[in-house]
Amino acid sequence: MVVRWLVVMITTALFYGTASGEWVRVGGTHKYDGYVDMATIGQTDKTVALWTLRDFTVTRQVARGPYRSVKTKKQYDCQSNRSRLLFSKYYAEQMGKGRLVYQGKGTKQWAKVAPGSDGEVEWRVACRKV
Repeated sequence: MVVRWLVVMITTALFYGTASGEWVRVGGTHKYDGYVDMATIGQTDKTVALWTLRDFTVTRQVARGPYRSVKTKKQYDCQSNRSRLLFSKYYAEQMGKGRLVYQGKGTKQWAKVAPGSDGEVEWRVACRKV
């Protein structure tokens, strides 16, 4: 059952990539809503990778211009309760739409997932079947 589910999820992620639009709200604050793209969840060995989205309620600023949302590709070590940022994309409009303002690779350094954080919710979503 788990193997069949993983095959479906990996195939879906490979076919649709980050444009699949299967964003599911998993948290947030008064400043943003947090989402996970369920179609991009992919397991490799003992880790799981997925795309997340922070959709801000007000316009924010980076050196290259204003943005309203950020997509991040994260990797989770389910056994050690840690994560790392692999890639980020900043968009001018909400929900990862509009002009790409900035993109860059993450530091790839592992960090513990903070209890009670949106990161913990994302970790639970990513690691629920592992």
